[in-house]
Amino acid sequence: MVNSLKMSWHRSQVEREAEDFYAEDQKKVEEACAKMTRNERVDFLNHKTEKYTDMMMKRWDKLARLLIVKHNDQTMQPSKEGVVVPGRRTAPQYSPVFNDAIKKHTGDRYVVPNN
Repeated sequence: MVNSLKMSWHRSQVEREAEDFYAEDQKKVEEACAKMTRNERVDFLNHKTEKYTDMMMKRWDKLARLLIVKHNDQTMQPSKEGVVVPGRRTAPQYSPVFNDAIKKHTGDRYVVPNN
């Protein structure tokens, strides 16, 4: 649960960055388009769309790489401002609800005896 909340937070942050960038750029785009002919607008907006898409895909790729590295091998590495930093890895446990559901459905199949 905690892992999915952290991943969701990262995703939300990336979405906000893109939305904020588009909102800030909107007025400049509208002003530039107002001075153009129809064909110039089409070319301008197509080029702008390609730039936006490229920027967005690079940012999502960066997020994907962060999450893969950070959560690789069922462990979590610490990160700061979107970059994995040196530090102690942690291996979060499954929630008691999940453990109870597995026990209910599998019986003693996965129980490790205490020695």
